[in-house]
Amino acid sequence: MAVIKASPLESYDLVEATEADLPAILEIYNERVRNSTSLLVYDPVPLDNRKTWLLDAQAKGYPVIVAKDKNTKETVAYASLGQYRPHNAYILAAEVSVYVDQNHHRRGLGRLLLEELIRIGQQMKLRSLIASITSENAPSIQLFEKYQFTMAGTFHDVGYKFGRFVDVTFLERLLDVEVKFDGAAAFVPFPWGNYKCLA
Repeated sequence: MAVIKASPLESYDLVEATEADLPAILEIYNERVRNSTSLLVYDPVPLDNRKTWLLDAQAKGYPVIVAKDKNTKETVAYASLGQYRPHNAYILAAEVSVYVDQNHHRRGLGRLLLEELIRIGQQMKLRSLIASITSENAPSIQLFEKYQFTMAGTFHDVGYKFGRFVDVTFLERLLDVEVKFDGAAAFVPFPWGNYKCLA
């Protein structure tokens, strides 16, 4: 008898991030800083750091979305797109980030958020999505590969944390969008204030 898994959307809501979500986002971020190589950062950051990051995403038209537990209303995961490089020629390439609270792993949240970022990227007329993942983080690499991201290359010993060197693998996915240039890139900003989950 087949077992039908419940969709994560039955347990979580996806909404755009607000300032009220920042303490939870900060806790998720700093836990990764303290305990993993998924962020090659040594020191936890203060709340103002995440506030500046969110305001910058809003100003530049890039999404930050969060997953909220439908029962507790807690923010338990977040994901974002950001311009890959701060130059105009990179406007249609975005870096993907997905982070899930350690108490909510293995519930389909990473998959749910990545699917949504791909849909948002298509709406924004982005051509290229890029993920940089420490090579020892096999579950994350496998997740992205399931969604047609392919390995573009690996930087060896590019990071150093917890007393060892760390490789970083880059994955990319080209989105099937029609982009017409008429003297300027066809970037469509994320609709802050009007976002509805596309799933």
